[in-house]
Amino acid sequence: MRKHSQELWLVLMVSLGASAIYSILSLARKLTSTQGLAGSVTTINKPLAQTPWLDLASQLASVSLALVPVLLALYFLRMDNIKIGLMPIKKDWIIGISMPLIIGIPGIALYVLALNLGLTSRIVPSSLGDYWWTPVLLVLAALRSGLQEEIIAVAFLAKKLQLIRPEITIIAAVIISSLFRASYHLYQGFSAFIGNFVMGLVFGYLFMRTGRVAPLVIAHTIMNTAVFIGFPLVAGWL
Repeated sequence: MRKHSQELWLVLMVSLGASAIYSILSLARKLTSTQGLAGSVTTINKPLAQTPWLDLASQLASVSLALVPVLLALYFLRMDNIKIGLMPIKKDWIIGISMPLIIGIPGIALYVLALNLGLTSRIVPSSLGDYWWTPVLLVLAALRSGLQEEIIAVAFLAKKLQLIRPEITIIAAVIISSLFRASYHLYQGFSAFIGNFVMGLVFGYLFMRTGRVAPLVIAHTIMNTAVFIGFPLVAGWL
């Protein structure tokens, strides 16, 4: 007999649940370091090898392996005969393209404010070398995050919670999903926790009302791509 709670914990702990634990520990190290949180720097996409071709191979392996828990989550959902609307339709593209403007701009403003107040680490989205494949790799990294976070932290988590606790309300499921999303971003600082919690409320509620995860993946991928690739253009202003 299948146990949905075990499937939920297994998927979380081989993916974003483990990231949440490491994120909390990372924040604790920054808070207790000599430079403190305000003086720390967090690099999201960093080189994995000194040799360019080996770095590329390592980056591609990292992106690919990070998607294995996503496939596991989709496998369990298929066994439950649950559809989450992953294949995008026209409406998903419209919503997905418009959401970054609504969420992304306030999120950047929150980061700048927190940075000036010393409540967050300075974020460097990428320190990868200036190679022809760097933009392509950053887009793949953005897509990986979009698939991983929206499928696991929103769709899979919410649907499994409903199977484990059929009486759970939409609001409760959305709040749990949002807190989980915020927890694995704590390594960036307190502004990332707040910003991702608010983002989780919007994304989670949209999924629970529509049953479609595709617009969330699209929006997340666009936002991360803009940050990863556009950072060098605005880094001097921050």
